[in-house]
Amino acid sequence: MRMNGMPGAGVLLLALLAGCGSEVGDAGRTTVADAQVSGPIGDAGLRGHALWDSWYDLAELGYSDEEYFVSGLAQSDSGGEPAPYTTRIIVRRPLDPARFNGTVLLDWVNVTAQFENAVDTLESHQLFHRDGYAYVHVSAQAAGLCCLPLLTPKVWDPQRYADISHPGDEYAFDMFSQIAKALKFPGAVDAMAGLPVRAVLAMGQSQSASRLYRYVTQVQAQAGVIDGFLIHSGGGKTYDPPPAVPVIQLFSEFEADTEPLAEIQNYRGWEIAGAAHQNYWVGLHQVVGQAGRAAASAPKLPASADEELHQLTGNYGEQVNPGSLVCIVAGTQFPMRYAVNAAIHHLDRWVKTGTPPPRGPRYAFDEGGALARDGDGNGLGGIRYPMMEVPVARYASDLCGLGGITVPFNELQLQLRYPSFRDYQCRMQAATETSVMQGFLLPEDAVELLSRVEGARNRWLVQGADDCGR
Repeated sequence: MRMNGMPGAGVLLLALLAGCGSEVGDAGRTTVADAQVSGPIGDAGLRGHALWDSWYDLAELGYSDEEYFVSGLAQSDSGGEPAPYTTRIIVRRPLDPARFNGTVLLDWVNVTAQFENAVDTLESHQLFHRDGYAYVHVSAQAAGLCCLPLLTPKVWDPQRYADISHPGDEYAFDMFSQIAKALKFPGAVDAMAGLPVRAVLAMGQSQSASRLYRYVTQVQAQAGVIDGFLIHSGGGKTYDPPPAVPVIQLFSEFEADTEPLAEIQNYRGWEIAGAAHQNYWVGLHQVVGQAGRAAASAPKLPASADEELHQLTGNYGEQVNPGSLVCIVAGTQFPMRYAVNAAIHHLDRWVKTGTPPPRGPRYAFDEGGALARDGDGNGLGGIRYPMMEVPVARYASDLCGLGGITVPFNELQLQLRYPSFRDYQCRMQAATETSVMQGFLLPEDAVELLSRVEGARNRWLVQGADDCGR
């Protein structure tokens, strides 16, 4: 945290924050080395913009979209000699300081496809913008920077990224720590533009989640520069000793097994019924949204283009989309973003105030140890969002590889189960209220969900009375 002037006031503020559960510390309490930040990089290079910058105009939403280079000397996690590095980050932060909520989210971007995929940023960008988070695309791993396929910085724009140099993934943990420290305790170049940082949270999905799990269990206790972690669909379930800072771990049905979830300090595991390992919302944001900008340097679109895309990507199966009735890379239409949003909200509050998130129920398993399913083929147990309690589709996470598939009920199935649209709508309203009260659905997301329910009127021949019987 930066304290401009009035050192006594700064000490007092740190004491107050510590008293309410904040993990705010100071740069002198960590062994993590300083890194040098340079930038913003601006329109340098052959393309004139960063690879994986926003495909729509964030300035219209009151946010920056700036790339910085980060350099330093990183320690190996396997005992090798220290090595110099230069990587890059893309920082999105509120332009109006009054909108900043004090939290920076570091997305350890996924590189399974050999290019960078900021899954949790795509899941929760609506939350970030409405609640004033800063969020940072972190190029932590070598595969995301060079050299195959085309969509890696060193190949995509060799002029802009000539200085990028990654010594290998054994150095990634220390690089990540140094980036977190540089954002929390800035040096000569402040990528946060003077915004006071109260908390730095790390998030990552799948392969990135497995890396963060190792970070939490092997690095965090000594590094101490990150205040909380969202580990999404990856990593183990054993934390011995318990995490040094709050951790929320999300599981999809793809990761379902009978191994117990830890019931320890600073940990919550949430098993999300209906969720597959990847999903339609993220997939279409990649293909329909990001692809044109990344592949062809297409001009940024108005911010409204992202909201328009949500009309398609937000479909949870309430509308029949012929294109999703076969196995597609994008995956199931189950809205995992609601769980990610709630997890980030609770993690931020947990770090800042000490208030822990709710505990969720476990998945149900059959006698053979497989995830139990109901007559529709939907998973049993776990945290159950309204579309699982009042289903209009089968969320088959066990089909089509990592993505699963959504199979909407046909019209006859709908009419037999919900005789009128109002019957369906009233049940969804009740289930939505329950999810909000349980703490697993944010109120703003509840409003969005119920607006989509309203849009499903066309699926029913009988509309029903306008009274839910209350």
